[in-house]
Amino acid sequence: MDFEETQEQEMLRKTVREFTEEYDAMYFEEYIEEQRFPEEYWSDLADTGLVGTLVPEEYGGAGMGMLEMTIALEELSRGGDPGGIALALTAIFGSVGITEHGTEEQKERWLPAIAEGDVHFSMGLTEPNAGVNLLKMDTFADEVEDGRYVVDGSKTFISGVDHADGMLLITRTTEFDRNNPTYGVTLFLVEDPAERDGINLTPLEVEVPWYETQYQVDIDGLELTEDDILGGADNRDVALYNLWDTLNTERIAVAAGSVGSGLRAVDLAVEYANDRSVFGAPIGSHQAIQHPLADSYSKLMTAREMTYKAAWKYDEGMAAGLESNVAKLRSTEAATEAASDAIQAHGGNGFSRDYEVFPIWVNARLFETVPVPNEMVLNFIGEHELGLPRSY
Repeated sequence: MDFEETQEQEMLRKTVREFTEEYDAMYFEEYIEEQRFPEEYWSDLADTGLVGTLVPEEYGGAGMGMLEMTIALEELSRGGDPGGIALALTAIFGSVGITEHGTEEQKERWLPAIAEGDVHFSMGLTEPNAGVNLLKMDTFADEVEDGRYVVDGSKTFISGVDHADGMLLITRTTEFDRNNPTYGVTLFLVEDPAERDGINLTPLEVEVPWYETQYQVDIDGLELTEDDILGGADNRDVALYNLWDTLNTERIAVAAGSVGSGLRAVDLAVEYANDRSVFGAPIGSHQAIQHPLADSYSKLMTAREMTYKAAWKYDEGMAAGLESNVAKLRSTEAATEAASDAIQAHGGNGFSRDYEVFPIWVNARLFETVPVPNEMVLNFIGEHELGLPRSY
């Protein structure tokens, strides 16, 4: 491993930082308040080429890797975009699965459009009853005749599906079998999900400062074909392990956004602590302020290294499940702590709408719970790395 960034990576980081000078936290305030997607931001983001970071060059993208995506998400989040959520949704739920497992027709249909910023993606995974028990999902795609399916079920807390041009929908095509539990999972690419007969969207009220709305997605009689199966008919029933690429990179993306959010909280607290004077000196000169911020910064730097390692291993084609999960665990914890310390450094102003640190804490705390609770990450480590008995 080489811990020095390449010239290309340095240029990418510089490009994103300059981009966030215009699209900072203040820019997003009205969109978050109105729950409205920032189309101008998305268009300019696409013009920088960032939306196509993970799209291969032959399909019009930058042909970069997850490490470069990690840098971009970190800097977007540090600049004020809450978690770089818009880029993460389309890049991870769209680019990754289609690039790694799509048919040639699916690649030609979706990847150039993703690279141009012409489409948005979402993913339908979490269910009201199954929760984190993915294998016991209720959403079922029933083959009614050769190559034609009818889907019934429901998904919940689905981000951005209202304006998505595509949705990666996770279903069962064979009933759960305790003797072979991973068999029977099939991934579908659903075009224009909000406009399809058989799909009904209900917005969910959540206390999260995002411009993306969360939805309950109820599916009743949605008609799909085998051409909509990610990777084609050969991937029917056996796609669970294909999904890990998306889930692991999602964890890396969450870690990157969390590191960026935590660093933004520290940046804001340092600025405030240098400007605010009490008892004749800047409050940053007092160890009660300085030490927590320095400690949080050190934890964020540690989490950042694991996040970069996870991205690097993924790009090298190596197993990155442990690193992706550990990065998600430590980055979200470090970001929450950093935001909490930033609030404390601001005193009562930390809860004021005139300051930004409280919304950062809300976002950071959210990612300790989604897309997978940190307790499940610890279960994974205990069972698969330490060899302890299964605990759930």
